[in-house]
Amino acid sequence: MTGIRYLLIVYAVVSLTNIVLGNDAQTNESLRVVLDLSDGSRIIGTPGIKSVPVETCYAKMDLPLRQILAIRIEADHERASFDLQNGDKLKGVINLGPLKLLTVFGEVSIGVEHISQIGVQSGGSSSWNGLVLWNRLDSEFEVTRSRVGPGGKLNAGRFVPGRFGRGVELKMQEQYGVTFPPEIVQSPDGCIEFWAKLVDFPADLPWGDRPGLIAACDEKGTCHFMLHFNGNDGVANGGLCARVAGLGCVGTGQFGRWTYARALGSNAADWHHYALVWATDGIPGVDNGLRKGAVYVDGKLNSRVWNGGTGNRLTVPTTGRFGLLAHQGMPGGSIVFDNLKIWKYAKTNFGDREEEAPRSMIDPTGCGTEIKQIPDLQK
Repeated sequence: MTGIRYLLIVYAVVSLTNIVLGNDAQTNESLRVVLDLSDGSRIIGTPGIKSVPVETCYAKMDLPLRQILAIRIEADHERASFDLQNGDKLKGVINLGPLKLLTVFGEVSIGVEHISQIGVQSGGSSSWNGLVLWNRLDSEFEVTRSRVGPGGKLNAGRFVPGRFGRGVELKMQEQYGVTFPPEIVQSPDGCIEFWAKLVDFPADLPWGDRPGLIAACDEKGTCHFMLHFNGNDGVANGGLCARVAGLGCVGTGQFGRWTYARALGSNAADWHHYALVWATDGIPGVDNGLRKGAVYVDGKLNSRVWNGGTGNRLTVPTTGRFGLLAHQGMPGGSIVFDNLKIWKYAKTNFGDREEEAPRSMIDPTGCGTEIKQIPDLQK
């Protein structure tokens, strides 16, 4: 009975995923499969299958291909690990014959014994309403194939235990260790949220030498977006500071002597959820809507000082890069990043931060209201 109940839950999850992501009409023509072969080759094409049969210790099932993000095949060519589009993970035994793909050089058939990993890419909508980017930062495969939005590039770093599964650790010498195209921060209103953990950092926060968490800079190196720690950001803000070019600068408080623990409001070595929010006409609920940029930590407003003036027009880089870790002069320590999401509206409710998969988005009717609850696909 337990196996049957689980099987019913799996199919319910698949149905709910179709409803939420709008994939119920998706065909194989809108899917691409990326085969990473054991000899280091890679082949991309349209698959000749619609599902993958898998047997776990509790159930047999056919997983629809469109619900799969990646399949990692073990050395015996039978056992495999599945990463699903909604964040679920499964392990089991697969029963696959030669996999047929329609590629740019014709149809090919490749035996499973030659395949180390199968990735599935959707050719449908590149984003959910309101969500520009969702990248789990779980592996190089995940970095280059975002769940939502454009894929990134892994330039440095290593994968270590994260807030959800694994995260990417970047040493201070590994600036811009993960980068994305700058168009993901083009929206006049928006929010960048992620989890991060500081490793081997000193207690006191420096002046000038700023450990930066994220930055969006143009080809000349001018940073338009930046979230960083600083005793004095140059306009008398201190603590956890942010710059949103054209809309102003913010800080936890006035410049002076700061510790990381004081800037964050708790133990600096713990995992913390960070969010940089901006809105050209003011963020609702922040200083009566007068402030256009703000930082939230662990779901609470961290910004209390807005020195440096406020502009009326967001200036964002059209060339360059958006990346993780951008600092000046820090000799040691590292930062672990996990679960990066970017929204095209000024999100200020982070009650969903403990969930890896996004659960809130803009109303698809265009009314501008926020849907607080979406069916929980992970239960």
